[in-house]
Amino acid sequence: MTMKAKLLFGFLLIVIFALSVYILFFYYTSIPKDTFNINHNESAVEKNKIQGETLWLQSLLTKSQNYSYPATEIKIGVNFRSPNEKINPTKLVIQHLDNYKFFCLNEVLKQEKIEFAYYQTGNSIDIVIFLPNDSRKKQIIEDLKHYEIQYKAQ
Repeated sequence: MTMKAKLLFGFLLIVIFALSVYILFFYYTSIPKDTFNINHNESAVEKNKIQGETLWLQSLLTKSQNYSYPATEIKIGVNFRSPNEKINPTKLVIQHLDNYKFFCLNEVLKQEKIEFAYYQTGNSIDIVIFLPNDSRKKQIIEDLKHYEIQYKAQ
């Protein structure tokens, strides 16, 4: 390639580069500025929902409450029976159990799969036993008498 051809080729590259810079500058200045701005407008329903949630939470902080949640866990079971069924289980109420007797009785009742409920009053534990209507009923009552555990039948 001759020197003249090299100069012509270099000049042509400079002209193409200058022309592309000019086109890009012209294109950039002619684009409206708002084209690139994307506004995320929340709907009025979402704003009210968020405000309602925060107001509700704020109101919990300002209201004085006359109650407190219990720290212990309670388990409540409800057995649904047919209205025609007239069989009521016998309930034994045992009051003023010490910790050792409660532990032993608790383990025996769990092992025998007999329903019971317990609660603590002061330093004593009270327990309600729902006796099944079968042969185990007499055995449980005899065991309570043998270990001298006082109970009330209901």
